[in-house]
Amino acid sequence: MTSTAVPSRAADQVEPERPEAARASRWAWLNGDYARVFAVVVAWNVVLIAVAYLFAPSSPVDEGIPKTGIGSTMSLLAHTYRWDAGNYGQIAVHAYVGDYAPTRAFYPVFPILVWLVQTISFGTLGLLVAGFLVNLVATWLAAVALLKIARHFFDGERAPWLVVAAFLTAPAAFFLHSFYSEAVFCALGFWAYLFALRRQWLWMGLTLVPLTASRITAAVFVGLCFLEFWRSKDWKLRGLLSWNLLWFPAAFAGLAAVMVYMKVQTGDAFASFNALKGVREWSYHKFNPNIFETLWNEAKITGHALLGDTRMDAWTLMSHVLPMIGLTLLFVSSVYVLVALRAKGVPLALFGFASIVMLTMNSNVVSVHRYLLPCLVMYVALVLFGERRPQLRGAVHVVLYANALVCGMIYLRFITGFWSG
Repeated sequence: MTSTAVPSRAADQVEPERPEAARASRWAWLNGDYARVFAVVVAWNVVLIAVAYLFAPSSPVDEGIPKTGIGSTMSLLAHTYRWDAGNYGQIAVHAYVGDYAPTRAFYPVFPILVWLVQTISFGTLGLLVAGFLVNLVATWLAAVALLKIARHFFDGERAPWLVVAAFLTAPAAFFLHSFYSEAVFCALGFWAYLFALRRQWLWMGLTLVPLTASRITAAVFVGLCFLEFWRSKDWKLRGLLSWNLLWFPAAFAGLAAVMVYMKVQTGDAFASFNALKGVREWSYHKFNPNIFETLWNEAKITGHALLGDTRMDAWTLMSHVLPMIGLTLLFVSSVYVLVALRAKGVPLALFGFASIVMLTMNSNVVSVHRYLLPCLVMYVALVLFGERRPQLRGAVHVVLYANALVCGMIYLRFITGFWSG
């Protein structure tokens, strides 16, 4: 009897990929999280560039625009180089060897990444282009991480994408696009927390190290990841008897590296902490652990301004009122997440409370609305509110729209050199 069976394929012979399967694989990648978020982030940056290109030339300008050099001319990315961006640019080009002491208050991770991109390009990319590319990639990665974090709290696809929308429409979101370190900080912080949610402790620890070298407020992310680690052990003390616990003190190796770097560059390992002492322009920065005194003083300033007892000038609005509104919303969001999610929401809620403490220990709340950008508990709380009350889902979209309008107005101030935080 003649056999009609197909001859068996040799063990080491690989079946060629069918064209249909290859096309399906490519389409799946193009329709995946990374590709879709990248498209959103690119479009978001294009809109910000277009707004600056269309409105900045015809608007009045202020002292935040450099008088000469980078950012002083009309170019496609000049609007990203305002206010503190000059300090980051100085570090990227000259490190910390200059005489201007306040520059040392700015941590080196973002400037080093900018320098690295320029070096890899053999100097063909300018400072602003290199910074834009760093922030584009960092914003993309931050948004991807946030999308995946949101899936740990929400079912379906609608709610996680709304969390990303809340992030990109936050009143200070345009700082992700500017020559600032916000995008890099958010990317590292969000990925560290995502790795903690996935119980990938090695990757969490390796991400926390550069995070603590990015900004001192990284301590709250270390705390967030620790709380998630403890939650994974059902809040049992004996669950902390694990080698993975060592990643949390090890995370501050990044901060230690910055201190060693500062010692080499300036002769003072604590230069980042002492940089603003004795500088008149930064005299409002004074360490004060009594955060209730700070909050009470700021609440009085805000209240008098809102009631019309004192003049609501630009400084009062940007450096007192908006930050206090942001801190109030952070507190409310943290309480809501704690009540709504209970044990699952404890790490995020305590992260929010700790952020309030961390951001008010300098006797002021100047720029706090910018520092609130990494506080993802606010984005989760907003969307959670809409998901738990379907009849009020429309209110979430109204809030996103209002936030986008506020962001646009502050952004116009920023690109024209007016103080914006």
